[in-house]
Amino acid sequence: MGTSWKITIWDVLEDGELAELQGEITFQSAAFSSLYSRFDSSSLVWSLSRKRGVVDVPEDLITMLRIYERLEPFSQGKFTPCIGFTLSDLGYDSEYSLKEKEHIRPVPKFSETLNIIDDTHLELCDAVLLDLGAVGKGFFVDKIAAFLRSRGYKRFLVDGSGDTLYEGDGQPIRCGLEDPSDAAKAIGVLTMTGGAFCSSGNNRRRWSGHHHILDPHSLRSPEHIVATWVQAPTAAMADALATCIFLAEPENFSSTPFEYCILNQEYKVKKSAGFSAELFRG
Repeated sequence: MGTSWKITIWDVLEDGELAELQGEITFQSAAFSSLYSRFDSSSLVWSLSRKRGVVDVPEDLITMLRIYERLEPFSQGKFTPCIGFTLSDLGYDSEYSLKEKEHIRPVPKFSETLNIIDDTHLELCDAVLLDLGAVGKGFFVDKIAAFLRSRGYKRFLVDGSGDTLYEGDGQPIRCGLEDPSDAAKAIGVLTMTGGAFCSSGNNRRRWSGHHHILDPHSLRSPEHIVATWVQAPTAAMADALATCIFLAEPENFSSTPFEYCILNQEYKVKKSAGFSAELFRG
């Protein structure tokens, strides 16, 4: 998925158990990426970009799209999975060319492009290349966590390079808030005993004045915010909201339970009352 993953298990493992877990999780990761990666021309999302009408799709895809559908109205349409062709045209494509094309395709509206029929059927009303990057990594963190729970593990951490879920069994863990100007430092520390904690920053995947978060209305990346951190019940929702609050005020999403911290260009912090990290600067 274009990043590094780390899974820590504190439970005692039997001989051979670690290798079995590594094999199964690696298999699940490859399968997930082969379906939903915009950077793989043989993936399901590329296949769907060439189809119209009602199609059968995996339930996981519908679950992810419903997160976008739920949050999209509160972002004034800026949080959308329909942005794949536009990102590709801007240079964030399957070859990582980082070169803008002469013609940049506009971002179609979710409601005019996609219609969720039920848990396994999707209607495609227009050409669209789905980009699930604002939800997919967190969603897969949740899937690994569910797999580990099904195996009976009580204390573990799934870390998808900043998108994390911790099952603590009552034991606390300290999580650093990375300083966007120096990845070797932290601007604060959050202590948590469980749940999901995701971050997003504009210091990753930058090119030609853009980064991986794009405002589909202006076709520019927001620069007034440099980093966000979100706590939520699931990693998929925390991942999504960490992007959403780059694009719209966090108060817009008050119907969804989450805590947040936002760092702007002046290194000033805005955070929710329940975000109890110890901040060193900001």
